[in-house]
Amino acid sequence: MNLKLSPQRSDLAATFSASGTALTVTIGETVDTFDFTDAPDGTFDEFSSDVLPVCPLLKATKNGDEIVVWALGWYGPAPERDWQQTPVMDDDGEIVEFVPEPLEEYQVRLADWETLTQEREVTL
Repeated sequence: MNLKLSPQRSDLAATFSASGTALTVTIGETVDTFDFTDAPDGTFDEFSSDVLPVCPLLKATKNGDEIVVWALGWYGPAPERDWQQTPVMDDDGEIVEFVPEPLEEYQVRLADWETLTQEREVTL
């Protein structure tokens, strides 16, 4: 199963997994499964869920055993550099300053976030 994610800024987060022709969506502690086993070949674009707070599925196509699903790929706010990661103490044990997060670590987190803001495709 292929999943094509369209980026959308949200405070929600969804995870997707597949088992055969069934797609499972998890948002927080809530789980719903969309099973394409008995669906005929074609395009589907009317998805709803009675349990998820929002259904992130936009469209799906089925052609034999091949299933492609388009969904919202939610991502959170841009990361900020952690300026207060490591305290520096004086001889009396008092904090005198903080050593910021290493720039390289921040750049990795930022690059990971930027990937989430792009359309992407994953195979489940």
